[in-house]
Amino acid sequence: MSLQLDSIARLPDAAFLPYGHGPHQAARALLLLALAAVVLLYHATFWSMLELWSRSQTFAHGFLIVPISCWLAWRQRARLAALALQPTWQGLLLLGALGLGWLLADAANVPVVEQYAATAMLPACVLAILGWPAVRLLAFPLAYLFLAVPFGEVFLEPLIDFTAAFTVTALQWTGVPVFRDGSNFSLPTGNWSVVEACSGLRYLIAALALGALYAHVNVHSTGRRLAVMAAALVVPIVANGVRAYLIVMLGHLSNMRLAVGVDHLIYGWLFFGVVALLLFWLAARWRELPPARAALSTLPVRPGVGTAGTR
Repeated sequence: MSLQLDSIARLPDAAFLPYGHGPHQAARALLLLALAAVVLLYHATFWSMLELWSRSQTFAHGFLIVPISCWLAWRQRARLAALALQPTWQGLLLLGALGLGWLLADAANVPVVEQYAATAMLPACVLAILGWPAVRLLAFPLAYLFLAVPFGEVFLEPLIDFTAAFTVTALQWTGVPVFRDGSNFSLPTGNWSVVEACSGLRYLIAALALGALYAHVNVHSTGRRLAVMAAALVVPIVANGVRAYLIVMLGHLSNMRLAVGVDHLIYGWLFFGVVALLLFWLAARWRELPPARAALSTLPVRPGVGTAGTR
């Protein structure tokens, strides 16, 4: 690749497009006011989400979702400014429907539905003020916001059951006598139980959030994005079973002197770090250049144009 083409390929997408003025600035100001109004009107719902992020390690990733979504939207600022404003009444209808849904969820005391409804009002504001082209451009940042909603406890029991079954099966394969009773199992050296913290839900949610972000930023074909997300779904579940088995074996072989206290949690997070590295290694194999830059990289080099490292 020529040095000139390489320099062009490295420029951020926003460098090719101008910023908007006049109506665009007014629309952005109106959008910020609308978003602030939603947050203020439904502050109790958003505050309940914040409390769950603070209280539960499973949902602590929520603190990162909002700034990441804002950063992803900011990356598209020049393209957004180049779009024609197409405000639509459909956004207002959607806001009304979401408000009604929130009221029904509040009356039925279903907090998770309240939280999803309040979060969905933010993209609805974008639709109402900027229109469908802006929503399509910002589709991923807007959708990524929904990962901030503390959801997933419905999967706790299946994950606990899978982890217990995986651990017991692995113990049997390695010749360790074990008796299982639900999520509890007994070895000659001691008793173990797969509880909520051992389910792997926190690892799974974190991996899905990381996988989605990586797939959006570094992968551009649908097939490869699906492959990254499949890996982000499967690898943490299987890896958590391996983690549980290794911890039980460590406790068993040490006659219950290791991996039964605080070190149990430390080993778990260290293992998750290894799993995260594995996921990034797998995802890196599917990394792609954006289509425009990929096209630049395939252009022939003109004779006489210096390449990197030549004079």
